[in-house]
Amino acid sequence: MKNGKNHSKKGSVMFVAIILFFAILIILATGVQRITTSFKETKYQLNAIAEAENIARAGLVDAVSWFRRQKSQPVASGYPPIKYSWPDGAFDPKYNTNPSKCDTIDESIGIVKQYKLSENNNIWVRYEVRRQQELAIYDPNAVHDITAQRIFDKQNGEGLLWSIVSFGYVYNYVSTATPFNIAPNKIIAKAQVSTEIRRMYVNPPVESAYIVKDGGTAISPTVIININGKVIGGNNIGCGRVVGEIPLIKSAGGAFQLKDGEVSGNPKFQSGLDDPTVNYVLGVSSSELKLLSDYIVNNVNDLPDPLPDMSLIFFEGDANFSSTKPLRSSGILFVNGNLNIAEGSNSNYSGFIYVLKKAIINPPCLISGCVIAYDGLVLSNPSPSDIAEIDYDSSIIEIIRQRMGHYRENKSLFRVFKPMPGL
Repeated sequence: MKNGKNHSKKGSVMFVAIILFFAILIILATGVQRITTSFKETKYQLNAIAEAENIARAGLVDAVSWFRRQKSQPVASGYPPIKYSWPDGAFDPKYNTNPSKCDTIDESIGIVKQYKLSENNNIWVRYEVRRQQELAIYDPNAVHDITAQRIFDKQNGEGLLWSIVSFGYVYNYVSTATPFNIAPNKIIAKAQVSTEIRRMYVNPPVESAYIVKDGGTAISPTVIININGKVIGGNNIGCGRVVGEIPLIKSAGGAFQLKDGEVSGNPKFQSGLDDPTVNYVLGVSSSELKLLSDYIVNNVNDLPDPLPDMSLIFFEGDANFSSTKPLRSSGILFVNGNLNIAEGSNSNYSGFIYVLKKAIINPPCLISGCVIAYDGLVLSNPSPSDIAEIDYDSSIIEIIRQRMGHYRENKSLFRVFKPMPGL
């Protein structure tokens, strides 16, 4: 009897152990399932947040594009004349039944676009770049003209500098009978990004092939046109300066196949110009220009090869071009130091060059457009192998103004606000 009782107890213990074992298995399975589900939901939420940020960025791109393609530049309310009764009114995107002319699907808000993210479900995305309404309460998240806040002696309404905020949404679009953010529709994720754009221009004091601040003296000239050096102004000024003497033009002295330095134009030389500071010519300071540039480099080895056309290149210091790294491109070149183009580089540049210090340009080299070297110029050398030439070209300068003197984004002021899931 005693053995039977022991067997019975052992059987009961084993049964309980088996029950506990299966219970633990069920708990573990449930826990794993919950963890897996939570992981999937977190991953889904993170993906939705990333998508919301991407669509918000797309809104910024669309808004900047809107500013750039307006026929009247800068995009301004006036002052004077007043075209709108409030400074931000010039940002006025319009709906049009023609898709190629349509800025928005809801002009009462601003720039609004939306589309389906996937054909397999009802997930949609949308961005909004809001317009400040005339009589509405000030909306800090609308597009605003902030010219006065950033540029001394300028007014809001002149359209030189704009602040842009874009909202991106990912949402479940269940019913078209209600707005996207009203039940049964549901916002899954939301993101907000912002930036500032600034109007840049190219405005030399005069139309001239070459401009310097101070021409120096006859004994110590800052501008030297060496043998085989040519400055061609055409119907415009050859060499312009604020003060100082005309350039020192070197003679070949009858040397075989060498020609005297040459300056031509109408007139050849012009003094008394306005001071061609960076701010005067480009409308921004050198530090601001840096933030608007396509490429910011310390030396020529940092540049892409080949150099991209119609780009704004900013050199932190001296720019030294050579036969292995020639200056062959177009656009705007800004050198926050000295420009040196070595003998034999075979450089060819079309556009506008601003050198904060001195430019030394050796042959063979052709620059078409305009050069401002604030502290002076040495063109060609006493024993040149070819010609170094600067030609003023008004058509190139006009192309630069049209294609590059538009609104450019200040990269340092791009902001991503923390996305908010489920709002």
